[in-house]
Amino acid sequence: MPGSLGASLKGTGFDQCIISGKADRPIYLWIDGGKVKFEDAGHLWGKETVETTVAIQEEKKDRSIEVLCIGPGGEKQLPFANVIHRLSWTGDHLGLGYLFGTKHLKAIAVRGTKPVTLHDPKRFLNLCLTLKNTIQNDQKMRMAKVAAGIGFLAHQKEMTGSEDQWISSMKTYFSERESCFACPAHCGRSIRHQESYLDGVHVEKAWQLGPRIGVYNGEWTLKLYHLCQTQGLDPFLTGSLLHGIMEGDENASLLDEDLRQFDNLWDGGKKVFGILQRIIKESKDGFRLSVSPVSENEDLDVLADIIPFCKTVVTRLNLMTVKNIVDLVHAATGYALSKENLQDIVRKILRMESILQNTGGYWSDQSPLPQMCEGQISEISKREEHTHESIVYRTTS
Repeated sequence: MPGSLGASLKGTGFDQCIISGKADRPIYLWIDGGKVKFEDAGHLWGKETVETTVAIQEEKKDRSIEVLCIGPGGEKQLPFANVIHRLSWTGDHLGLGYLFGTKHLKAIAVRGTKPVTLHDPKRFLNLCLTLKNTIQNDQKMRMAKVAAGIGFLAHQKEMTGSEDQWISSMKTYFSERESCFACPAHCGRSIRHQESYLDGVHVEKAWQLGPRIGVYNGEWTLKLYHLCQTQGLDPFLTGSLLHGIMEGDENASLLDEDLRQFDNLWDGGKKVFGILQRIIKESKDGFRLSVSPVSENEDLDVLADIIPFCKTVVTRLNLMTVKNIVDLVHAATGYALSKENLQDIVRKILRMESILQNTGGYWSDQSPLPQMCEGQISEISKREEHTHESIVYRTTS
């Protein structure tokens, strides 16, 4: 989950939150330090995500509380519903909004104030600072920041004039950058639109609600994006659904009579916005998306959900080596993870990914791994010793 929810949960003393069963009425989960309880959410049912977040924070008299919640989309158990955190960060591709709705779970509210202990705090922080320096000085990362989050569009095979116009239109709304907890890759964008702000906007998601569905007006894209945020909808899945509807897909789950009322609308953005509003408002039990059949390999299904990472974050992760990860794990937990352990994990992921991507390059446990270097931390540390600028000094300052 992007954002800061994980860090806040860690501050309660818990590492995981597992919810089983189903409530007989709307509730929300309240985790305050080491105390866990269910609170009534009847007064929150029907509220949008922004209203829900603010209401819980005011109820607990603490605006620093982290809230992960659903909107009306999740309550109605739309299969493309999403969960929203900090009014902007979303858990995409997972169907969590639908799952929360089936459990009558409106939100998870977390207040974490406990200190987080580390096996070797000074070494862990020094490693983090060194890696951060490497990431910030990387040429690809610099280019990604200069491109203002639009860099991924360069991978599109063909760009039309309308798509270029959409990109230019979106850039005019860009404001500040936003990042997940303690992350040097500020891949989220704040958008200033009609005297209001949208936070956590990712261009990959905005594309799904723009050129992907034939909408080349940046303002309509942002209206669709805001509707997804407030209603609690997954931009990726919503974009796929709307694309199917606009293309006349028989499996798009809307009846002809539902679409006829929009025939006289020539503005693509206005038409799509009206269709999405109708889906949200008029949806009844039985609304379903057509989905691919589930594979027999559960690991592949999980990996399929997490592969669509933000391009900037993938670039950042590629700068971390095997030794970097091993060192960080040991400094944080004291667990002596070996390079062999980690290579086994990487090999398994590569094997599953090759099957998912259908590249033909199937991996086995005996397959050779790509070259994994030992890392640059020791080299950077030596250079800083020579320049008399110690990492410890930077840490204390």
